[in-house]
Amino acid sequence: MDIVDIKQAIYDGWDDKDVPPHVLAFCRFVSPKLRLLPGVEGGTIGVPYQQTAINGFNLTLGQDDEKEFLAGVEHLSGRSYFTGGKAERFAIDGVALLGVALGYRALQQRDVDTSWFLELVEKSIDALNDDPWYGGFARAAKLVVLNKPFDEEMDDVLSVSIDSALGRQICKDRRANAWQSVLENAEDSDPSRKAAFQGVYEASVAALARLPVHGAGVPELVEVLEGIAASMSHWTFETKQRVKSVEPEQWRMMHEYHVQNLLWTVLRPIFPDLEDEESLKKLGHTTPRADLGVPSLGAIVEVKFLRKKGQSQLKKLTDEIAADRSLYLRDGTGYNSMIAFVWDECRQTEEYRTLKNGLESLDGIEKVILLPKPAKMDV
Repeated sequence: MDIVDIKQAIYDGWDDKDVPPHVLAFCRFVSPKLRLLPGVEGGTIGVPYQQTAINGFNLTLGQDDEKEFLAGVEHLSGRSYFTGGKAERFAIDGVALLGVALGYRALQQRDVDTSWFLELVEKSIDALNDDPWYGGFARAAKLVVLNKPFDEEMDDVLSVSIDSALGRQICKDRRANAWQSVLENAEDSDPSRKAAFQGVYEASVAALARLPVHGAGVPELVEVLEGIAASMSHWTFETKQRVKSVEPEQWRMMHEYHVQNLLWTVLRPIFPDLEDEESLKKLGHTTPRADLGVPSLGAIVEVKFLRKKGQSQLKKLTDEIAADRSLYLRDGTGYNSMIAFVWDECRQTEEYRTLKNGLESLDGIEKVILLPKPAKMDV
């Protein structure tokens, strides 16, 4: 298998049908590509501990508030485990244990009692000892709560994918071992493993390239823009004082120029010919101005700020992007492709598929990237 075949094997055929919602939340956590899909909310899924795990994964991504998570763990901490006479569910569900552990990690600066959870996880590790993959989730949960690096007993693929998602440093040898495992098992159909393979793939490619993407094309430009959603988990939006004598800071996005500045900051070091507010060839009395352009790629990035909910707003957005396409991609402008980057203030994620499918069917529109406002910005 060459690298193209490997990527196709681990990315193609992804289907979230019949995947338990908390497992899907894990998949979104470790896979940069899946993270771009609408978030997993769970709702009335009938299994309370799964919802708590989902909240934990979402907290780590900065896409949830802590109240529901804390209520869930309070309920779980009051139950008895491994006492006999009943079938265990949460206690032997490694993915759920990791979700809760990550939720605790997201609240590590708070005085939260995790002793009940650590006691449970020790028993869970023993109970899952015969399952190297899902037993690894339980081991990871313990080390995440203790804020310790993953040990040698951890599965390499699992450890690298989680470390990468958390932005932690990855041991070179461990990454190499994980990559080898991807090569040998790329066609594995287990959703959690498939998503972890995707995380390993992205971490390995990033380590090789470190993104001086000289000679890169429009697909690489799209990849960088799609990755911004994942990086928003570290966006400065403080609700309490973190440094003595320095008041909490909240970097709000108020309009499309703020979003445009964010994209400029990300793209300029990679694409040195990046232009902003570039005036294009006149059309009658109109002189179109593109938000961001990469002349060497013939690509424009048009930024939109979706402020209100509703079909009328979505129609207006669609019409604006379609009109921009007609203006920007005319003969003589020097541009032949356009990427629409939309900040969605209202998180209308249920409309994303329809919006993307419609606009991406138009010639010249390479991609529509929708970034829902992080939940932490609701404060």
